[in-house]
Amino acid sequence: MDELIPDGITRLLLVEGYDDEIFFRNFVDHLATSSDTRLHESELAIIQYGGRTQLTLRLRELKKADNFEYITHLGIVRDSDFNTDALRSVQDRIRTVNREGPPIIDIPDHPFMPTIGDPRVSVLIVPSAEREGMLDDLVMDALTVDPIANCVHNYFDCLEETQVAIVPEKRSKAQIRVFLIGKNVGLDTEVSGITDRLFLSDAYETQVWQQMDLWNSPKLAEAKTFLHQLLAD
Repeated sequence: MDELIPDGITRLLLVEGYDDEIFFRNFVDHLATSSDTRLHESELAIIQYGGRTQLTLRLRELKKADNFEYITHLGIVRDSDFNTDALRSVQDRIRTVNREGPPIIDIPDHPFMPTIGDPRVSVLIVPSAEREGMLDDLVMDALTVDPIANCVHNYFDCLEETQVAIVPEKRSKAQIRVFLIGKNVGLDTEVSGITDRLFLSDAYETQVWQQMDLWNSPKLAEAKTFLHQLLAD
């Protein structure tokens, strides 16, 4: 299991899937080049746990790794999702692996507040602990500075008003895709090329994201502080 935690790693960030890993890897890279605070980004490993139901398995694997004893900070990111208690879910999964024996992982009482144990454990719920949704919603929040964001929201509101049933999870993901198509449709691009760029990570390559430096958006302030807590001394 040691390959899960490479040598020299002291900080772990557990994320649900690929999109989350790309988001936080880009965010960490941005912080490393722009922060006035010394950050230990070279000591960080970002590890996917493959969705909320697999978090127990990933924590169990990490505890069995010899290198886990060198971990000083452990961050866990979880979508708030819909009709769930995301923080309680994370707490329950930590309790499950703790019942299997040492080492014991601290259980955060609140999101966004690190424990004082070793390792220090913190949980980030996205888009926030007070709101249902997922990472796509947090990214869309940052993109609201672009005028077409309002058009996107109005479009989906109109669909619901005309009694088109939209599953909340699908709306969250579809809004980003519609936004990206809207940003490309006026460009000198083949139609087939427009529909190829539908990934969440493409949002970070848009002109509005880069020109307005949306990694510093107030909408991402909580995620930014969470990363500082994870990476700073």
